[in-house]
Amino acid sequence: MIATVAIAFSLFGPPQTTVLAGDTVTWTNKAVRKHTVDGLSEPFDSPELFLGDTFSHEFDTPGTFAYYCRLHPFMRGEVAVYRVLLDPPGVAASAGRPYTLRGRASLPPGSTVPIAAQDGTTVASATVGADGTFSATVTPTATATYRAPYGNAVRLDVLDRRMSVNAARHGRRIAVSARVAPASPGGTAVLQLKLKDRFGWWPVARAKLDATSHVRFTLARRRAAVARVVLTLPDGATPLAVSPAVRIRSRS
Repeated sequence: MIATVAIAFSLFGPPQTTVLAGDTVTWTNKAVRKHTVDGLSEPFDSPELFLGDTFSHEFDTPGTFAYYCRLHPFMRGEVAVYRVLLDPPGVAASAGRPYTLRGRASLPPGSTVPIAAQDGTTVASATVGADGTFSATVTPTATATYRAPYGNAVRLDVLDRRMSVNAARHGRRIAVSARVAPASPGGTAVLQLKLKDRFGWWPVARAKLDATSHVRFTLARRRAAVARVVLTLPDGATPLAVSPAVRIRSRS
């Protein structure tokens, strides 16, 4: 994979880059003045880069590699290279609910990757797939840091989310609205109905929370129903918070 770094007028952005062994870092000069990318310990040196020019280097050995611009020595950056790389969590977790951590490894397919909590206790394990990716499920009770051997550490924030919900019938249609606190704009919300023929709760619609952490569903349904809204991970299946159930009367 390729990680990108922008070279600004007087700094590298981001100044710290984390990659997996075998990944390539590409620098692009976004400034009107010339710059270079020179390794302090790893032997890589770019030519002078003009506006729009790029320079790439593949990092095969784990370690931390500092670099600078030889034309402006105060400009410094760093690349951290790992054999196991956990992806930063995209959304916060909920206490006591399973959460899937994902990552990549430069290890043989079938290798086992243990996932450790901050105190060093192994809390999960994963198997490296043929494409080098892996996933492991943890169940946090509070905000925590997780790490894999020979890998980076990631922080998983845990929020105590609460959901309010209301429902109303408008003729042949029903409207179900929900709000999440603390605010989670862009989160995935799934409307579920309790259906006898499905033996329980069944997803019937999915939507994103708006900028105010609110979502509204509208369905055509004449019969009475019991509904709830579930906040999930982007997969639409892993729950983070569940609203109370609301009963919707049948159309008279």
